[in-house]
Amino acid sequence: MGQFKILIVDDEHGIVFMVEKIYKKRDFIVFGANDGAKAVEIFEKERPNLVFIDIHMPYSPFDGIETLKRIKQIDKNANCVMLTRIYDNMSISQTKELGAMHYITKPFQTEDLDRCISEIQSKLRAEGGENG
Repeated sequence: MGQFKILIVDDEHGIVFMVEKIYKKRDFIVFGANDGAKAVEIFEKERPNLVFIDIHMPYSPFDGIETLKRIKQIDKNANCVMLTRIYDNMSISQTKELGAMHYITKPFQTEDLDRCISEIQSKLRAEGGENG
């Protein structure tokens, strides 16, 4: 299995910067995007193993739900985890229907992301390869 790739999508630059910094130090390949359009572009090119997507991105060409839809159109098996400040049952059920694995409420801890990463790493090992 090659190096694990993570894509973090959030309109808050500080969150993207923090996730990139933490996981690059741990030898992950990390891509950051501050809007949905850029995220889809990066996903198509890099095919990350795991994508963390902020649901509410008011200044993005499209929000996290649309970003998830477009990523799933590229790869229906993409591993996506939704991030949000608002615990919103409608968004949760909508993202689950679209294939999101988990839903993490902000402010999140690094351990919340670590659990998702470990889950995908285990899944990839079981499958004997990488996503894509």
